Amino acid sequence: MSSQNSCNIYTSKLCETKRKSKSDKIISKEQNEIHITFCEGDSLETFENDLNELRGNSFLYFFKKRFSTAFISIISVLVIMFALISASIYEDLLKKVIFSLPFDWQINDTVSLSFVLIFFFGLMMMPSLLDAEGNEFKNNLSSWFNKDIRKLKRLKLGFSIYDKKTIINLYNFDLEDEEHWINRLLLKTLINRFYTINLFIRNDQIKSIEKKLEAFDVLNIEVIKTKKQTNKGDISFILSSKEQKLFSLMQLSSTKLLNTQNKSVFISLELFEYCGRNFFEDQKGSKEQLISGFQNFINRSFDDFNFISQEKSQQIYFTKQSNFKDLEDEEKRLSYYLRNHIEDCISYFDNPISLLILYYYVKDIVLDEKRTISILEKFIETIDKKQQYELIEDYWFNIAGEMFDSSSLESFEKTNSSFYRKLSIEALNKLVFLFERNGYYQQAVLICKYLYEINPNKYSVTICSLHERMGQFEKAYDSLPLKLNLGKNSKPSDTEIRYFQRKAWIVVSQRKDELKEEGLKALENLKELIFSHNDDNEPLWLWHYYNIKANYAEWNEDYDLSIENFKKCLAIPTLGAFEYGATFVNMAISYRFKYLTSSTQNFDIIDKSISIGKLGVFLKQSVGDRDEMPIVLHNQALNILSKMLNSNEDEKLYKEVVTITNEAIFILDKTNSIKRLGMLLIENYIAKCFLQEDTSAISIRLKNHLSFLDENETKQLNSLYKEFIKVDKIARLDYLDN
Repeated sequence: MSSQNSCNIYTSKLCETKRKSKSDKIISKEQNEIHITFCEGDSLETFENDLNELRGNSFLYFFKKRFSTAFISIISVLVIMFALISASIYEDLLKKVIFSLPFDWQINDTVSLSFVLIFFFGLMMMPSLLDAEGNEFKNNLSSWFNKDIRKLKRLKLGFSIYDKKTIINLYNFDLEDEEHWINRLLLKTLINRFYTINLFIRNDQIKSIEKKLEAFDVLNIEVIKTKKQTNKGDISFILSSKEQKLFSLMQLSSTKLLNTQNKSVFISLELFEYCGRNFFEDQKGSKEQLISGFQNFINRSFDDFNFISQEKSQQIYFTKQSNFKDLEDEEKRLSYYLRNHIEDCISYFDNPISLLILYYYVKDIVLDEKRTISILEKFIETIDKKQQYELIEDYWFNIAGEMFDSSSLESFEKTNSSFYRKLSIEALNKLVFLFERNGYYQQAVLICKYLYEINPNKYSVTICSLHERMGQFEKAYDSLPLKLNLGKNSKPSDTEIRYFQRKAWIVVSQRKDELKEEGLKALENLKELIFSHNDDNEPLWLWHYYNIKANYAEWNEDYDLSIENFKKCLAIPTLGAFEYGATFVNMAISYRFKYLTSSTQNFDIIDKSISIGKLGVFLKQSVGDRDEMPIVLHNQALNILSKMLNSNEDEKLYKEVVTITNEAIFILDKTNSIKRLGMLLIENYIAKCFLQEDTSAISIRLKNHLSFLDENETKQLNSLYKEFIKVDKIARLDYLDN
């Protein structure tokens, strides 16, 4: 080719294409420029039709196209006919020479010999004629037998009316290999015809395109790397089918799932690559496969397509040029895949955006809530590690809500399922810091109050600091203790703690008066161990301590002190439904005793007992605690009956007593236990008497069970029976009267 021809390779300018959709024409013309934009699936036939429409009706073009085809056909027929005639004449002359010598030489023989000599010399000269440079006959003849040559000739003819100085702009043709018609025919035609070719390609395809151009003997090749352009419209139509799949996967790996309005849609490249290797069905060996894989597509999305951008480290987001698809089915499929690989994802992801997206994928389909908690804990950890503090304000409160006030007993039922009650102490400590960085000082104070019992010294100082940050200097000063309780010992072992726990608990649970002093001494030893060091205490240690202390206060009939210590049990963080449920059950008992021993009938107290007792039952049921469930249900029945003893008769409450006592008796029968069976039978009997139901079976069973009661249960059963007999609310039982 001529050295004056030049090819300019442009990158990051695919958005300048004049084609706006796949249905638009492949080729268009503006002034002295021709624009050709290729899309995957475009055929040569479609291109030729678009080229013909662009040229319009031209008699010269039509004549050249039709005449060349007819001329080749006519010449070919004449050559074949001439060959057949010459062969026949040669055969006749040869027979005469061999079989008829001597013979008379006539004018016909001279003509025949002339034809034979012409045919002979023509065959000898044919290779030279065909090999001659620029021989049109050879090309015309070859095109008649070779489809590619014929197509190439049509393309040359199609562009022949355009000036050679016309600038050709080629977009997106780097999708295909060398064997594709756009490289094999079109590119070759354009390079041989026009002086200036501008190639708009992807950044990573420069070397590949340079090799193609060098194969066409292009000498002047210039690579022009431009800055990333802002798209003027949607260019997703130029993507290959593989790129389309990868773009869909990139959308699936973004916060688009959260449906957040007026917020940037962030992308997790960690999730994108993880799913690409594990979830994405890569068609290996397919023509649709990307040359350079996932990382190249990410680079193309940045530089060539302008789909994604980046402002901060690890915070990559979709630009406004990205058009999202409806991927509801794919989201559902991916969510179940991620649910089965949560632990693997947690260990792999190091970007908080990745963990945020993972959480929203699996939050509604994970049965074990501990697995979602582990995602949130890693989310908090990575925000702290990567210092992306603004994610707390943007996303955290939508997930967990605001921190509750742990000092408010009334808020417990509403906050029972709060994530703050399930996060580890380490995660909560990080949240205090992150809330402070975001200016949520009051939220940080509430977490510190929640964690206070774990280490009063540590959290009182933190609370002081937070009040100071808010400008509340008096509160800051008052929040500091008068003196630090500095422990001199190291943190005790779990065995030491459990020894004194068990000893103090056995005494108080049995109400052994002769061992009471020994039990109190064990409780004091337990206190010294727990508060004799400066490290964080284990939540379970503190819960057992305050629970035992509350039971001793109840034994001493100091029900206010008992309730106060039970509230401290509820203020201890990171415990489970088992511990909190037991605390509510025991606190309800203290409220019941407070009501029964009060000089005035305060129904608010017994209503409180019934309300928190019901919450205790719910929490115990939530963990499937069959061991203590009959006792829990017995105490709740007793709470309700204590109210009904001196109040207006409420049929609903009696029905509730029948229901819960029936359930408790059923559990005892199934487990072959008789613990508190006597109390449950009398409670069931009292409720059925009021409802005027048949009590014969329950009465007989109670009579037969009396011999199995211990002294304490017998005393409690008779006391309850006599209270209801006294107010004339039940029928008498002879075996109890005697």
